[in-house]
Amino acid sequence: MKDAGFNKPTPLQKKVFPVFFQKKDIIAGVNGAKGKRSSYVVPVLVSLKTHQETARVLIIVSEPENVRKAGREFSRYISKIESDLRVAELVSDSMIKQELRSLSDSPDIIIGTHSRIIDHIRRENIDLSRIETAVVDTPADLEEEGFDQDLIFIFSKMPEKHQKLFYTDNPDSVSLIESMAKKPVIISMDEEHSQENAEMKRSEASVNPEEVEIRIQNFIKTIIEDEDPNVLDEYRKLFKKHTPFSKRGYLSAYLLKAACGGSGVPYKKSVPASRAADPDKTTLFISVGKNRRVFPKDLARLVQSRLDLEQSDVGAIKVLDSYSFMDISKEHAERAIEMLNGEDFKGRKLTVNHAKKRNGSGLK
Repeated sequence: MKDAGFNKPTPLQKKVFPVFFQKKDIIAGVNGAKGKRSSYVVPVLVSLKTHQETARVLIIVSEPENVRKAGREFSRYISKIESDLRVAELVSDSMIKQELRSLSDSPDIIIGTHSRIIDHIRRENIDLSRIETAVVDTPADLEEEGFDQDLIFIFSKMPEKHQKLFYTDNPDSVSLIESMAKKPVIISMDEEHSQENAEMKRSEASVNPEEVEIRIQNFIKTIIEDEDPNVLDEYRKLFKKHTPFSKRGYLSAYLLKAACGGSGVPYKKSVPASRAADPDKTTLFISVGKNRRVFPKDLARLVQSRLDLEQSDVGAIKVLDSYSFMDISKEHAERAIEMLNGEDFKGRKLTVNHAKKRNGSGLK
């Protein structure tokens, strides 16, 4: 490692290296920490040692530029340690001749975008049956352009037993990634690795964390029970479009601070737990929930598209772990049950019927 110009590990590398050599799956929340690529390049080169006639490591990224950056990082170390390990870069369909030459050279390490890797799999240009380690540098939105589904397809072409390393800058992606990993070690790079966050930490004494947590939970409850998911989705798209990724956390914190009266302490007036019951709507039970990665907007779109309803016909939607409740106009309730009961959705057949009451005081 010293011969390759590696002086000392960064905080991220200190956490990743020992877990990598234990052959455990890793989910690393990078949070802007330095040394991400070297945190997998160095242990990969140490573990592979010398060239073999088969691909043993697959690096999956979302953008062509990230393929090139990872390739340069591997080349820098390989040239300095005089290794015979070979690397293939899969960047663009316009470079397919160059990619085929690299793949015909029996690379030990393949780096590519998810789409290029799948293209070569379908052309039967690459064999992933002996991959030992897969490294995934995820995009900000794991579900954007079907990246998560492409990962599942790629993993299906690999041996059942292999090590996975995921790198993400989006904490919201961790729950989606966990389903793809086997008992992963979660590595989180917190505020101490950012000078800007350190400045924020010094003012933490003016914030009441417990009360802010309550406020956040109230917001989430209101979103689930009261807000129109289609309207919120439009705001979410605008937020992503106009807010740089590196500043989204700060903007969210600023808005939360404003909502808490500027001091981190919530207003005395609390957010209502739920809105008053609408006499023109009835509540349906739907047998699918969070464990199928279902969100209120998914159920709203399903009902509106199948029944050709207006947004006003669908009310509050509450998604729990394994089932959901939806308020719908009484005049459309029976038709919704008739059309959606037994419908295939998210990999299972739905059970849809009228929600039952429990002692007249709540939904059963």
